[in-house]
Amino acid sequence: MKIRSIVSCEKAVSAAISAVLLFGILVSVITLVNVQYIPEWKTSAEQSHMDDVFYDMAGMKNELDILSGYARTEPSTSLSVSVPIKMGGASLPMFSPEKTSGQLTVNEDDFGISIVGTTQGITRNSSSLLLDLGTVSYRSDNNYFVDQKYVYEGGALILAQDSFSLMRLGPQMDIRKTDNSSNISVELNVIDLSGPRRSISSNSIEEINFRTNGTDDLYWDGTLFTDMTMTIQTSYASSWASYLETLADDAGIDASDYSVSFNDTAVVFFLEGNSGDIKINVTKTFFDARLNLLS
Repeated sequence: MKIRSIVSCEKAVSAAISAVLLFGILVSVITLVNVQYIPEWKTSAEQSHMDDVFYDMAGMKNELDILSGYARTEPSTSLSVSVPIKMGGASLPMFSPEKTSGQLTVNEDDFGISIVGTTQGITRNSSSLLLDLGTVSYRSDNNYFVDQKYVYEGGALILAQDSFSLMRLGPQMDIRKTDNSSNISVELNVIDLSGPRRSISSNSIEEINFRTNGTDDLYWDGTLFTDMTMTIQTSYASSWASYLETLADDAGIDASDYSVSFNDTAVVFFLEGNSGDIKINVTKTFFDARLNLLS
């Protein structure tokens, strides 16, 4: 009887030790996955979601570019488009099912353009035509990947990350030499977004509705200017400065004929013609912008 009791006790102790060891291994595996692998998976998933947001915002810009072109040819016809934005994502089924979120805002940032052209003592300026143009922005709320902000302003799509900004897609702006390179043509179609400032935070899909509301022109009767100064009021001046420099260089403009300077709130682009040969053509397309029109 004593021998049987001892054997029974050893079996019980062995089973208990095995259970403890299995539990320890399980805890170690779970800890390893949570500490080492899930952060990497979540970082990759959040980065992938940022790519989705870029595609959505790029699609929005493309839609507005197309509608603005149509609005200029058929100003009496009103067209509208609704653009969905994927606000959240980066969930990992079974391991980490919660989603990240984002904030979508209409008319949050200040953006405007001022153009001044001079020739033979005559000065023309754009006055208030290109001021208060409106913006659309998306700001992420990531847990692992660095937070990013996409801003649509004046027809350009800008990526802001920490204190840096980069123009991912350029506006409808062109600088080129014309008339056998004797003249410089500056053409710009500006997108004007009007509507109440509104913001929404979500991890689902939200929608922005845009409706064309006419066009306007900066009509200067084909005047040739000796120089032009363009001042852009923006929170992302460095990205605009880089874009304008690239635009002038690609047009073959001599470095001595233009300059670009900027600070935290504005960028100034100065262009000088050789003999009063700068043509300026500016149009503006109006859009009514509404966030979640049906809500």
